Parts: sequence; structure tokens; C-alpha cells
Amino acid sequence: MTVSSTPPTSVESLHAGREILLAACSKSMPQDFSQRMYLLVDAYFSLRLEEAVAEGLLPSFDGISVVAVGGYGRGKLSPFSDLDVLLLVDSPKKLNLEDLAAFLFHPLWDLKFEVGHGVRSVPQNIKLAKDDFKVLGALLDLRFVAGSEIPFETLSAKFKEKVIPVAGDSFCKTIWDNRCAIGVGMDSVVLEPNLKNGWGTLRDVQFVHWCASIKGDYFPLSDDDLADLLKDEAFLIRVRSALHLVSGRKVDQLDIERLADVASLCSVKGYSPAKRGQDLLNELHAAMVRVRSLGNSLYRETFLRDSLNFISSDGPVTLKSALNLFEIKSYSGDPLTRDTRRAVAALDDISDISIGDALASLIKIFEGPFGWRASLEILDSGLIGSFIPAFSKLVALVPYDGYHKYPPGRHSLLTVHKCCDIFREEFEPPDWLENEFEGKIGDKFEGKVEDKFLTGTDLDILVLAAFFHDIGKGGRKHSERGAEITAKILSQTDFPVEFKEDILFLIRSHLLMVKAARRIDLSDVDSLLEIGRKVGTPRRLRLLFILSMADSMATGPRVWNSWSESLLRELYNGLNHVLTEGDLLEVDSTQKISATRENVKTLALDVMGGELADAMIGAMPDRYILSEEAGEIVSHMRLVRKFNGAYEKDLIRKPSGKGGKGLNIVDVAEIEDGRTRLVIISRDQDFLFASQTGVLALHSINILSADIFSWSDGTAVNIFTVKTPPAESIPEDLWARVERSILYAMTGRLSLDYRLHKKRNSLFARLNSAKVPTQISVDNDSSESYTIFEVKTQDRSGILYDIATTFSRMNIDLRMARISTTGNSVFDVFHVENSGWGKIEDREQVNELIGALEFAVSNS
Repeated sequence: MTVSSTPPTSVESLHAGREILLAACSKSMPQDFSQRMYLLVDAYFSLRLEEAVAEGLLPSFDGISVVAVGGYGRGKLSPFSDLDVLLLVDSPKKLNLEDLAAFLFHPLWDLKFEVGHGVRSVPQNIKLAKDDFKVLGALLDLRFVAGSEIPFETLSAKFKEKVIPVAGDSFCKTIWDNRCAIGVGMDSVVLEPNLKNGWGTLRDVQFVHWCASIKGDYFPLSDDDLADLLKDEAFLIRVRSALHLVSGRKVDQLDIERLADVASLCSVKGYSPAKRGQDLLNELHAAMVRVRSLGNSLYRETFLRDSLNFISSDGPVTLKSALNLFEIKSYSGDPLTRDTRRAVAALDDISDISIGDALASLIKIFEGPFGWRASLEILDSGLIGSFIPAFSKLVALVPYDGYHKYPPGRHSLLTVHKCCDIFREEFEPPDWLENEFEGKIGDKFEGKVEDKFLTGTDLDILVLAAFFHDIGKGGRKHSERGAEITAKILSQTDFPVEFKEDILFLIRSHLLMVKAARRIDLSDVDSLLEIGRKVGTPRRLRLLFILSMADSMATGPRVWNSWSESLLRELYNGLNHVLTEGDLLEVDSTQKISATRENVKTLALDVMGGELADAMIGAMPDRYILSEEAGEIVSHMRLVRKFNGAYEKDLIRKPSGKGGKGLNIVDVAEIEDGRTRLVIISRDQDFLFASQTGVLALHSINILSADIFSWSDGTAVNIFTVKTPPAESIPEDLWARVERSILYAMTGRLSLDYRLHKKRNSLFARLNSAKVPTQISVDNDSSESYTIFEVKTQDRSGILYDIATTFSRMNIDLRMARISTTGNSVFDVFHVENSGWGKIEDREQVNELIGALEFAVSNS
């Protein structure tokens, strides 16, 4: 038996080499992966060109260069990176370039490489580079791979001679402008960064190299800066390569779900996946901050040096002088020089200023016109952690909750920034008032203006409360823990006692309004009274409202939207009314109910007879009267009258016992900000609400809240607030289909269990699932009339249907549901009662319900 001595072809060598390299990554991503990867591809092109000559596609290499550009040109390849290749030719017309390109590139496509290629002459490249900055950027990363070096050297020389002098500065400015647009409104790192094009990542690294290449040096960066840049670049590439392998494809967004696996491939050690992920992300964030800072310094101090004023420091920097520098930045917007940034980062003298004076300086920095950017820079410099070590611990945390967008340190600073914005937009006294009464608002307008505005001291309180509000994170009951940590810090200051107490109150209570807005019945006066007692005064309510709004905004779009804002504002208005009406105990809903009934009666007489109006109004429950405006109630009465007419006809038309079953009327009104209000009129019957929620889920309609009202005459008025479906996806008869489907579900002609099972087990649903642990809590204290169930679990199609069906099967009446979806999880609140018996206070029954709900949400 003879063994073939034929050497492997270019394609075989590349395929085998890549398989060996990827196999070496099974447990750890090699530090030199990108280098080994690009050398494999280089070897392929060198051998492939030789094969092209051998097969007669080329007479020789003369006049042809294979040139790498982009990431391949930089030698920075991840497992599934694109290969950007330029086939550079002297005389395109003399060669069969189409066949040559196919010979070179088709095997790469067969091996699943993503290849971008161009075939051009030197003059064509020069012309394109002058007109197209994308081509210019690619040619900045030019690297010879195979063939003749003459075309490559010619292009390199002419590019430096004819393109860089005329287009280089404009290219850098364009990249700078585009770069500045990334992260507008939140100019910082995020918890799920884009490793290629995100803030402070590989595109920013390349920006530094491009600018230095165009201007000829890396000034004002030091040797240490350049060493950090190269180290951070290698780290970013390694993390991106690990992300590709974990994902099995080209992915640049490092999401929380993949974080721990990527960390393991990058050899990050830790006692748990969460710890490994946290350590990797902290290292990644530090690298991103350094990279961004280096790019800012290089461009500003080179290309903008004549148009900017720079802040610099002579001599050693202490904590006091560093804070003074950032105060100047906060009020001028001017950048610090690179030398000054290095001096601030290296300071070790924090003894020249008291903690109270340091916090007072922070307040000035945060409240300045450019306080937002100054606060980010002071955070990134490490200055805050030098005198508040607890804040450094907060910065190092990674929230795995699925809805925070930013790391805790940046989240806290964004909360400060949003507090300042809300204060100035809604609660700052107008200039004429301050000027006329010298800031003594209450002296002249007590009980009027004072109930609306806040003072400059109040803003100081808000700023510090926002800054410290999450400092207790990392353990249970972080609000209480944060207040304890902050109290120790404030005890070292000479701030007034009332000033400190307000800050600690806000930290302890910063989740109070957010939780209440999504869990209490806002028409329940007793619930409002209970929260009002905890808040205490209208002034504290305004402070807490601002902090609650700002904290939610800073958390991110998975928490803050028009719906959550409307709930929070509705709660604020209700509490403000309660707190400004005098003695809380004298507030009585009886008068409001009586007045609303009279108002409804007056309005209803315009559209129906008095006897019918009296009968309907008499059947309405008090909670319904408190929840709805008089005009809305009258519109519902008209719908009920229409429904009753159809119901009576259905009773006559159908056999005994079947008439009227499942019959319903769906009325639709778009509210605002992407919300639609559905009013569904029917006869009260078993599984009615469950069927309605199941049908809405089947039609991909997202429910935000639901109020369930049962009139004493058997009428069911269920009111849903839903997210308005996109216009392009709404069939003209969508709501007619919903109405018909509810009828079919209630009469056995539509199996919601089967249909929803198919919907939630579709390929798309399975691909987008993520495990969220189920948590169910029960509260019998917050509401006078109802038991409150809170269910946090993994989101999926029909989850509300499963919960509502469980309650119905357990003979539990649902009165209100409020739905909150954040990422892959849902947080639903249900106000329920034992059918005909009020609250559910039997412990065994409560436990049985919890078990049934856990089973329902975990078995789809």
C-alpha cells in the first residue's frame, strides 16, 4: 500500500487549518487567535495564486497584488469575521479577471467565509478613495498578501501622496461626528455592548489608529497610553472571537445571556457563572472607557486644538484641585488635557478636603450646564471611588435582571441627570417669581405656588439622593441598606439635619411609587391614603415623584415607556390630591360616588330614558364609579343598551340555554402614545375574562392592564388597555375577528389551549425564550377589599390567559390586572377575591393557589 505524497491544495490546507484552530478554542480562546487566523488566509491566497498560474488562469504574478483591507488588513480576524480583499491589477483589460476572481473567492464562500472583494487598478482606487470615505478607510488598513508587490507599493505611495493630504482631515472629522452620535443622551458604556461598532469598542480603537496614521503620530498619547491601547484592542478582539464561537455565527452584541460562557472561553476564573460574567464585563467596561478617552484626547488636541479651550493643571493634583477642575468643566464644557486626565487618575492625596465639602463640590458638578458629561468623566477617572469606596463597589456590579440597560454607576449618574431635567422642566420656580420674592415662595403664595414648585435646596437633596439611591445594591433590601450606608457618609458632614433626613427618606422610598403604580387600584382611596401616610407631605411627594421618574428613565426602555409614565403620573396626581386636601382621614369617596352618579344621570338623559338610566346606574359597583369619568360611563351605558338588544334577540333565536352565551361587543378607542382602550361588554359568566385574554394573545395584542367590572344585573364591563398594534400588521377587520373569536371560545368552537400551545411553540418563540425563575407573592394588607397576587415569571404568548384560567378554575374572581413586561420577564399584579366571600385569607387555600399558578406558568 502506498501513501500519496501529493501536497494538500490551498482549499484543503485552509479548511484543515481552520478546523484545527477552532478545535483549539474548545476550552479557551487563544490569545493569538486573530493572528493565526489571518495567517491561514494569507497562506491560502499565496498558494491559490500559484495554483492559478499552474492551471493557466494567469501567465504569472506580474501586475497582480492580492491585498487585505479592513479587519483582515489589520490582521484582526474573529472566527466569523468578514474577509475584505482587494485584487489590485495593473492592466485589467489584459486579464480574464472574472474567472480569476471566481477561482480565488468561490472556494472561500464554499467554506462559509463571508467575503467582500473588489477588483480595481491603482488609479481607480485613488479616485474612489477621494470620493468615498468608506474606500479611504479601507485603504488605510492596506496590507500586502500575495502576488507582485509592485502594484501594492504603487497604491500605497500614491494613496499617501494624493489622498491623505486632500481628504485625510475631512475623513477624520466625518468619523468623529459619526462617533459622537453613538450614545447621544447616554454617552457611556452599556451592559450589552456592541463589540465592533459600540461606544469605546473596536471601531473606536481603529479611529485612534486612523487619526494617528493620517497626522503621522499619536500625540498627545504617552507610551503607557499606547501600551494600554494595544492591550485593550487585543482584549476586545479576544472577547469578540469568544462571542462568535459561543453564538456559532457572527454576532457583535454581547448580551447578558451569553456573558458567562464568553467569560469562560476568555479564561476568566470565578466561583459562579455570574461572577465570571461580572468580572469580564468590568474588565471590558474599563477597556472601553480607556479606548474612548484616548480617541477623544487624540482628536481634540490635534485636529481641534485651535478651536477649543482646554482645562489643564500645573503640578500635582489633589482631590480638592481635581474636583475644582471638574467644576470648571461642568460650567464651561471644555475638555481636560490628556496630561491632566492622567494626573487626575494617578492622584493619591485625598486629605485636603472634607467629605462634606467634596459632596458639596459634587452637587455643583452634577447641577452644572455640562454636568452630565463632567459626571461621566469624573466617574471614569476613578475620582469618586477615591473618597466614597462604597460607590466603587456599586460600579463593579452587573445586574442580571434583564431590564437595566446601563451598569449601576452610570445608571446612578443618569438618574441624577434626569432628576435635574425633570426639576427644571416641571418644578423649578419661574424667574419672575424668584426675582420678585427673592426665592421666598411660601411667604406670598402659601398653599398655591408652594404646592407646585421646589427650591434650589430641594434640587441639592434630589441630586445626592439620586447619586446614592442604589449604593446598597449587592444584597437584599438594597433601599434600606443604601440608606444605612448613606447615613454613615452623611454623618461625617455638617449638612442640616432636615437635609440629611430628606435624602435618607428618598433613598429608602425610591421604589415606593414605582411599585405602587403597577400594583394598587388607583381608584381605591384607602390604598392612596396608606401611601400618602408613608410620604407625609406634598413637598416630599414631589421629590419622590421626580426621583421615581428619573430612576425609571435611567433603567432603560424595557421599564420606561408611555404606559409606565402614565401610571406614575396618575398615582402622583392622586396622592397630591390626597395630601393637599388637608387631614388624610377626612378624605371620603362617598361624596365623589354620589356626585358622579348624579352627573352620569344628567348626561344619560340625553341619550336614553330616565327609567333605563336609573336601572343601569343602580347596577354599577362603586369601584366602577370611582374608576371611570362620567362621560366614559355614559358611553358604556350606550354600549350596554346595544348589547342588551342583541342579547334579547339571541335568546329568542337560539334554543333554551344557548341563547346569549359568548355574545359580546368590542368597542375600540385609541388613547395616545401607542395605547388603545378596549371596552368589551358581555354577560358575566365563567371563564369570560380568561377567554378574552386568550383571544387577545392569539391575535398578538399585548395587554397592559385590565379592569373587570361586574354589574349587579349580570352585565360584565371589562376594560383593557393594550399596546396599539403596528398599522401595517392590523387587518381591517381585526376587532371584528376578536369579537367573533371570543364568541367561538365561549361556545366551544375555538380551543384556546390548543391554539396558544401552537403559537407559543413556534420556532421563533422557542429561539427567543430565556429562563426566568417564577416568583409569586401574596399581599392581604395593602387593599381593603382584595387579595393581591404578584406573579413574576418568563414571558410567553398567552401567559395572562393561563393565569386567568387558573383563577377561574379555583373559583376566584379577578377584579383588576396590571401587566408589566420587561425583556423576557413579566411582572403581573392581580386584585382578586373569593367568589362571594371577599379576601382570600385561608392559608391553605392561598398555598394551593400559589401551587396552581406556578404549575400554570411553568407548563406550556
